[in-house]
Amino acid sequence: MNKKKIKWIISIVAIILVLGHIILPELNIDLITVFLVALAIIPWLDTLFKSVELPGGLKFEFQDLERISLEAKEAGLIDNEKIKPKEEQEDFENYPFLELAQSNQSLALVSLRIEIEKRLRQIAERYSVDSQRFSMNRIIRSLSTKGILTSQEENTLRDMINTLNQAAHGVEFDQRTAEWIIDNGPQIIYSLDSKINNRGGKFTHNNPDSKEHWIDVSYNDQNWQTNAEWSYHIKKHLELWQNEIGNLSNIIIQKMNDPDKIENFKKTQENWEKQIKLEKEFLLSIDNIELKIGREGRTLMGITFMNKHREKALELDEILNLLD
Repeated sequence: MNKKKIKWIISIVAIILVLGHIILPELNIDLITVFLVALAIIPWLDTLFKSVELPGGLKFEFQDLERISLEAKEAGLIDNEKIKPKEEQEDFENYPFLELAQSNQSLALVSLRIEIEKRLRQIAERYSVDSQRFSMNRIIRSLSTKGILTSQEENTLRDMINTLNQAAHGVEFDQRTAEWIIDNGPQIIYSLDSKINNRGGKFTHNNPDSKEHWIDVSYNDQNWQTNAEWSYHIKKHLELWQNEIGNLSNIIIQKMNDPDKIENFKKTQENWEKQIKLEKEFLLSIDNIELKIGREGRTLMGITFMNKHREKALELDEILNLLD
């Protein structure tokens, strides 16, 4: 249920209660009625106030940055336990929103919102999503459809952008907001950068500025406890690499104007896919393979084929870099 529907439901229920309270002869318009009227109005004031405190101390927060940070942590956009390399931590100091965090929290949130949008548009351009004509919500949806953003990342980023947009409406913030920006802003940008950064080393010398691939980041953040969860974790990231191969292949084809080169590229991809399929079929054809390797052996086989797809995706990633 979206926020607008919730607002209508709250307002309608509150108004019904007000009418019922007034119609009853034994009840006068008192503090209860005032409270219910305020309850009906409050949902529509979230663009004007950070919070409203009602009689009795009931407080409604409309810009809940803590909620957003929790969503971002669950989606993997924020990871407080991951230690960043020193040189990358120093890069954080260059973000405009950090310079503004202590002096103007409202402007700092607007600046953070701009940096997030900038990264999302760069990701869209990399994956041939029209970043000029599309709205931010449309871009986020398109990236999710292509599998570049998970559904959880999609929902979190939508909520994050909508909340940060409210900072442009003159809302007042306190020191806690400055601390939130400093603690979480750089990590959100870092996570989005991992979907943009060029990675080298397959055909050229390693790029000293190259960053870890976002699927590797997700895979290394292993939260599994059982063998079943481990197998699911591997399967999930195999699918992410397969999806990445499809996305990169389509973009490479779009960037090549020569029909002969396009045909050759398609053939190499088809041959690679056939080879992977044949290798898997051969291994599974070995007599009693399931008994010989056991559950852990099957899991290791899954890792092997996941890594084969990973290598192919990184190869295509660099081909795309060379074309650009």
